[in-house]
Amino acid sequence: MSTNNSEKHAYFVGGGLASLAGAVYLLEDGGFKGENIHIIEALPILGGSNDGAGSKEKGFICRGGRMLNEETYENFWDLSSRIPSLEVPNISVKDEILAFDHANPTNAQARLIDKDGNRLPVTDMQFDTKDRMKMVKLFFTDEDELDNVTIRDWFDDHFFTTNFWYMWQTTFAWQEWSSIFEFQRYMKRMLLEFSRINTLEGVTRTPYNQYESVILPIKKYLDKYNVDFSLRKTVTDLHFKDNDNITVSEVECVNAEGNTEIIAVNEDDLVFFTNGCITDNSNNGDYKTPARYLPGNPPSFALWRKIADKKPGRLGNPDPFFTKPDETKWYSFTPTFKGNKMLKLIEEYSGNKPGSGALMTFKDSSWRMSIVVAAQPHFKAQGDDTTILWGYGLYPDAIGDFVKKPMIDCTGEELLTELIHHLHFEQHEADIKESVINVIPCMMPYIDALFQPRAKADRPAVVPEGSTNLALISQFVEIPEDMVFTEEYSVRAARWAVYTLLGLDKKVAPVTEYWKRPDVLAKAIHTSYRS
Repeated sequence: MSTNNSEKHAYFVGGGLASLAGAVYLLEDGGFKGENIHIIEALPILGGSNDGAGSKEKGFICRGGRMLNEETYENFWDLSSRIPSLEVPNISVKDEILAFDHANPTNAQARLIDKDGNRLPVTDMQFDTKDRMKMVKLFFTDEDELDNVTIRDWFDDHFFTTNFWYMWQTTFAWQEWSSIFEFQRYMKRMLLEFSRINTLEGVTRTPYNQYESVILPIKKYLDKYNVDFSLRKTVTDLHFKDNDNITVSEVECVNAEGNTEIIAVNEDDLVFFTNGCITDNSNNGDYKTPARYLPGNPPSFALWRKIADKKPGRLGNPDPFFTKPDETKWYSFTPTFKGNKMLKLIEEYSGNKPGSGALMTFKDSSWRMSIVVAAQPHFKAQGDDTTILWGYGLYPDAIGDFVKKPMIDCTGEELLTELIHHLHFEQHEADIKESVINVIPCMMPYIDALFQPRAKADRPAVVPEGSTNLALISQFVEIPEDMVFTEEYSVRAARWAVYTLLGLDKKVAPVTEYWKRPDVLAKAIHTSYRS
């Protein structure tokens, strides 16, 4: 650990997982003082897209869920191994999560459900010869040849009718127009999961929602070192020194009272910018009110666009990601119930107790709707008499199969009605609705932005060429071989940024190349022919 950094300051723009991870690495590996680390967040709460909130009285809300993976989240497990559990004395967050997961293994028995309510057999991926050939070709294609190519461009119609597509699409939230570059990264990085995509046995779950299981323990850890958290403060610009390098000289902010503040940045200080947030402009509704679709002027995009224009070609290009919200939006919902009537019915129907089933996808749903029933309680404040589940739809503009209106226009009650009918629980509908505390819909205009087709150069380097004190840490930076939309990507970017800017003789945990292992490849080939 260097002692030369004890007087330096670090400024994090954004209060998500990447910033919190970066702060931990500055403390533990960089020799920074906690009071010299400043995390600036526009919202009144930390965590970015790792969220979870609510109460027993008003209902709970998760905008989304981030699945973990024991084998492939190398840097996430390094980070969480450094953070003490808030629940169990003398163990780390990593040990707490893995102990919970091993005690509650995932083995989905109702991964796909048809329009008649039948649980479908899904060991067969349903590939034809052309599908397999296209997959093999993609596996060996140089990713530099895949700029602006979509999944639909690459595969034929049949591919989009296979069990594999329905499961892979809904597990990771792909669209047909998503980037084939990202799809290829996922196929390689998650090849270990290919043979068990029908059961999702590779999914690692946290004991509670990610805010309480991941973000809060890190926040408490950073509090011990007096890390400075500035909430309700929006960074509106980064000013650079007037030269060919990228050297931040000032951070411009607007505080909660609407006043502009200028933070002077010394040459030895560091700035870390979360360039792009997938939950920008999200909006919640309730049981009687749809969430609103508010795509205009996402703040993280506006700031990224502003600084990218100052250093053309070196800070990436946000336009492919943040200018087509109709392609990047989806709608989620979190029902909260008094008692467990709905969850018991789902358990009897699916064969999975809460927490063991992962995703259930209604493959014929016009909304391409899926639900997850987590282990209960999913929130510490739930108590024994309250239960929740979570669901989402990938096609929010489509008309419902039972509620004849677009998902995007539906109230929480209407979303629950559609779900009840897909499960064919109509005879229990009155009892289920009688037990409802709330159903909170959430519209997220940019949740799939990171999968948009784009050129490889549109994502900036973690530490851009010529940067002396600025690093970019987000799902929109370029990290060779790794896959976006994961906790691992955020932590890896932050760790890489800290070690690089400080010139530390430390290694970021590399991507494990499971796709090169003969046993994993053999399993994948077998799976593609499995019936």
